[in-house]
Amino acid sequence: MPSIISAASCPSRCRPSVRSKAACLRFPLISPRRRSGKACRVANLKRCLLVERIPVAGSGRELVLINLHLEAYDDGEGKAAQTRQLLDFIHQEYEKGNYVIAGGDFNQTFEGVQRFGGSWEGKWTPGVFTEDELPQGVRLVYDPSLPTCRSLDQAYTGDRDNHVFYLIDGFLVTDNVQVEDVHTVDLDFAYSDHNPMLMQVTLL
Repeated sequence: MPSIISAASCPSRCRPSVRSKAACLRFPLISPRRRSGKACRVANLKRCLLVERIPVAGSGRELVLINLHLEAYDDGEGKAAQTRQLLDFIHQEYEKGNYVIAGGDFNQTFEGVQRFGGSWEGKWTPGVFTEDELPQGVRLVYDPSLPTCRSLDQAYTGDRDNHVFYLIDGFLVTDNVQVEDVHTVDLDFAYSDHNPMLMQVTLL
């Protein structure tokens, strides 16, 4: 099980160590305490996997559901490491015979996806998740027709010309899970900087 790794840039007294039954990727867990008059960083985002296990009656197997949120504002190294850790975890569960669905914010777009919205100049640009990274028996599923996320550099009032939009949310599923439907629900970002996605599946 992956363990939590705290931020190395903060003094040790400001880096509490935490372990969880959830599978967690590398993220900083930082206390607001001070040491030697220097403040620790308190605004780093936490990145992790939340894993839920549902026994499948009469099969001896589990449906393993993974809620993910990968790194966004890094040089790519952390995101790559987190992606490898995620794929390794999915592969391990698949090898046990379990059904696996991982879904959430990859903070990476997908090959061949169109750009949405206005000018991208000066905007955050996500990396690209390539399907050749996937282990055997795992596939990527998403709705290519709508963006799932909007830019955050200014308040959103519905004016799409002043924002850019990203498709950075999706699902990874093992081949013992049949996808019947997947689509993005267009709520025009009424409740979050992300629109929700819905997927209907059948366990084979």
